[in-house]
Amino acid sequence: MTEQQRLPRPKTVEFAFRLSVVSALSAFVSLAYYFAQREDVVAMLSHVVRRFDFVPSERQEAYVQDMVNNAMTMSVVVTVILAGVLVTFAILMRQRKNWARIVLTVVLVFGLAGMQATVNGVALSAPGFLALFVFAVNIAVIVLLYVPASNRYFAKPELQG
Repeated sequence: MTEQQRLPRPKTVEFAFRLSVVSALSAFVSLAYYFAQREDVVAMLSHVVRRFDFVPSERQEAYVQDMVNNAMTMSVVVTVILAGVLVTFAILMRQRKNWARIVLTVVLVFGLAGMQATVNGVALSAPGFLALFVFAVNIAVIVLLYVPASNRYFAKPELQG
């Protein structure tokens, strides 16, 4: 067994893994919030459709319902896929795959940009407190992945001497 294989997993990597899972699972909380806001979304969209009158009045109700249903279906699909991808990269990172650590970092940075848009009220997503929580969790994961203990864990064996 080589020195690299015997190197125990640092707590920083383990904690980063667990926080990554929390970040992924928080997407389902956002999804639940989105579903709870369904009637508000229908009302807002109905108002817009009536105001601009780009759908015949007899079809407006069905049009709005179809749009909201399609948006919610796509939200579920996207959430499941993205959460699955995030957890997959977190598992691979935990198994000392440095490329997975880098990809996880990139995914979380893009997530930070999305959370920032949510915090500023640009996107309809999670409530502000959840967005801020996930923002903090993602920052913590990124920091934990690059502290010295984590860097040693991911270093190639020839670089550890």
